Amino acid sequence: MKRNIRALVCVLLCAVMMISLASLGVSALSPDVTADTWGTLELQALYVQSGGDVYSDLNDDYFEYWWEDEVPELDNWFQACTVNMRGFGMSTDGRYLYMGTLNGGTGVRGVVVYDTERCVVTDLYYTYDGEAGLEGSPFSYAKGIDADDRGYVYVGFAFSKNYNVVNLGIAQQKEDGTLEEVSLESVYEFGEPGDEGGIHVGVNGVDVAKVGDKYYCYVMVNYDYDALYCLDVTDPANPKLNKDFGTNGCIIFSEPSNTVAGSGFTLKEGQYMDVDDDGTIWLVVNANEGTDGIMKIAPDGSACVEVVELKGIYSVEHEGAFLLCGMKDGSAVVVLDDSSYETVASIPLTADYGDRITRMLVINDVLFVADAGNDSTNFNAVHAAPLTAAGQEFFDKLVANLNQSGEDTEAPTETSDATEAPTETSDATEAPTEAPDETEAPTDAGTEAPTEAPTEPVESGCGSALGFGVVALLIAAAAVMMTKKYPNGLNVNI
Repeated sequence: MKRNIRALVCVLLCAVMMISLASLGVSALSPDVTADTWGTLELQALYVQSGGDVYSDLNDDYFEYWWEDEVPELDNWFQACTVNMRGFGMSTDGRYLYMGTLNGGTGVRGVVVYDTERCVVTDLYYTYDGEAGLEGSPFSYAKGIDADDRGYVYVGFAFSKNYNVVNLGIAQQKEDGTLEEVSLESVYEFGEPGDEGGIHVGVNGVDVAKVGDKYYCYVMVNYDYDALYCLDVTDPANPKLNKDFGTNGCIIFSEPSNTVAGSGFTLKEGQYMDVDDDGTIWLVVNANEGTDGIMKIAPDGSACVEVVELKGIYSVEHEGAFLLCGMKDGSAVVVLDDSSYETVASIPLTADYGDRITRMLVINDVLFVADAGNDSTNFNAVHAAPLTAAGQEFFDKLVANLNQSGEDTEAPTETSDATEAPTETSDATEAPTEAPDETEAPTDAGTEAPTEAPTEPVESGCGSALGFGVVALLIAAAAVMMTKKYPNGLNVNI
């Protein structure tokens, strides 16, 4: 009898532990996921966003809302806030999606918070650059986004004119669906923010990792100045440079003395990244030598461990024994073995949405893939596919939530596996105007032709890679930084 009771207690304890882990949203890849799993996946577009042709309808209402805090009386006004999705993140329990948008025209730039249970937008987190007026595009560009298991969301903000400053906003996810900012600090600052005579800088990758008992946030600053920063965010309200990383907290790839990567593969542009629990960094780069690939960097930022060359790569996610590689032409996620770097599978995406893949995440045994549209392709989508039986249950729940909300609408072109995109309710025919300088490199034009089909990656060494080689609240006299949010519970098509 005692033996039975002990067994029952063990079972109950295991169940409690599993529930606790589920509540924390532990995203470690299930051992049930093998190389064969990836080859059988069919991604479905669950959450489709479209700016459509609603920009001209918003001109007057835009003023009313942003200057007088009045919500425009338009059924589809929020759709204009969901174009050019670059940054993407998700809460570790799978409840909230975080989508950074870089709209042109009158679209608002910020991080859209989407509740996957209620199927509504609950907030918009953004940074306002000052009294530049609408012509000056006063809203910062939000690109890199990540979330940790404590409920904090990390957002890389580039100043609206992409000059002289990159900020890191940290906000806490609240139970009502809103984000409450806990800190806004400058990662890189040189001269007056927005001064076009200064240094052209943007931000792409942002990733958070818990290494031991510390939480670190990694921020990739790029364009004319390329540097990877590591900040200790164990106390999210007081982020500070991790001086044990790189040289005083960063790797400045732009410095001639920098030896990370070595000869034969040097960084021209840093893109998106993923960081392991031991601090190992997988950074997607465009190399000065004309190649693309993944730079594997040591946890202390002292050297490149090795390089994987892969033409057309734009984003990366390290899950279990696999590297998920998002293609810049939006065609597929290429899966590599993380030791041999051989191609395991290529998971196709429908061509009806974005033109590049900005992020892959595995949450609750479901693979999520975000792609990005542009001013001429006003559709983005978050695609998903279950990896295991447990993942299938979570996936089915997400689909059921969408069906119950009635928000899965018709897609731009008919596909066999995509949910339907929102229909346009505007009669406007005016095309959206071109956005001001985005935080994309000059060569990343939205109309570029698709790259060639992914090629087999080539592993190359890091040459003679050796050891290589702020945080202050941004207060500008001409620009007052402030955070604003939409009211809770906006029920919109997204």
